[in-house]
Amino acid sequence: MNRVDYLVIADTKDFTSDYITIELRKRERCYLRINRDKFSEYSIQWDIFNEKMIIEIEKERYYIDSQLKGVYYRAPVYLRFYSQNSYEEQLYKSQWMAFVKNLICFENAVWINNPVDTYKAENKMLQLKYAKELGFTLPKTLVVNSYCNNIDINKKYAIKSIDTLLLRNDEEECFLYTNIVSGKELKSASLSMAPVVVQELINPKVDLRITVIGDIVYAVKIVKDGEGINQDWRKEKDDVKFEVINLPDEISEKCIKLVRKLGLRYGAIDMAVSNGKYYFIEINPTGEWAWLVESSGLKIYKDIVNTLEKNKEGVMEF
Repeated sequence: MNRVDYLVIADTKDFTSDYITIELRKRERCYLRINRDKFSEYSIQWDIFNEKMIIEIEKERYYIDSQLKGVYYRAPVYLRFYSQNSYEEQLYKSQWMAFVKNLICFENAVWINNPVDTYKAENKMLQLKYAKELGFTLPKTLVVNSYCNNIDINKKYAIKSIDTLLLRNDEEECFLYTNIVSGKELKSASLSMAPVVVQELINPKVDLRITVIGDIVYAVKIVKDGEGINQDWRKEKDDVKFEVINLPDEISEKCIKLVRKLGLRYGAIDMAVSNGKYYFIEINPTGEWAWLVESSGLKIYKDIVNTLEKNKEGVMEF
């Protein structure tokens, strides 16, 4: 039977997690990767009171107990169901998600990130509240489902959903980007069906992606032809460059404190620089980072595995 010291919870096509498993293999660690889209193909026995779990995959048996050292889990915790999902699909997703969340019973392990803390950290308004308490500069923000007097018809605003919005149009998945609209458009828009986030438009700006792993901070600026992009840069992601930069110490320290305050060990923070001011936009506790390895040469996977190898007091166990 194979003993498991490190557990990686992913999906079959989660190439970001590939970096983690490759690094664990290079270090000759005893690890197991389980993919959420394959759970029903595994045989799992979990003895809760004795804190022992046996997972059988393709006739190989793996053993997990309270000595599990680290868990890498990079996936949203909110359940986002399409209305077309069958009862079987809904059952599969909801109950296996509950299974993953209950793995926090392995409390001695170092989690990146614990799904309960991820669930809390995914709330954008809480992120903004904590960021304000830590002294970040924030764009003025409203959550509304109707036009209000605080919106100026002569100004432009950045409009986004409160939670990541994935919709399905027949067989096509649709993702909602941040959009720029005028206050005049908002006044005439029908918003009553669902609330939206309305933020003052930061323009001109340069977007930053800041990756925090424990007390390590990486930052890149996102530019096209050497300039910032005033709309959502993801609409032009094939044409942008990610240039490594050094942040002011004050900003780096605030980023580290925010990740800790949310109970996380990893966080992907979006900020924007405009006229010398650093604006906090949001933090994603499950944010993608593989593209930073490929585009900017940042060895993020090494720092994640280093963190997994530390005990809860931050001491390396090897």
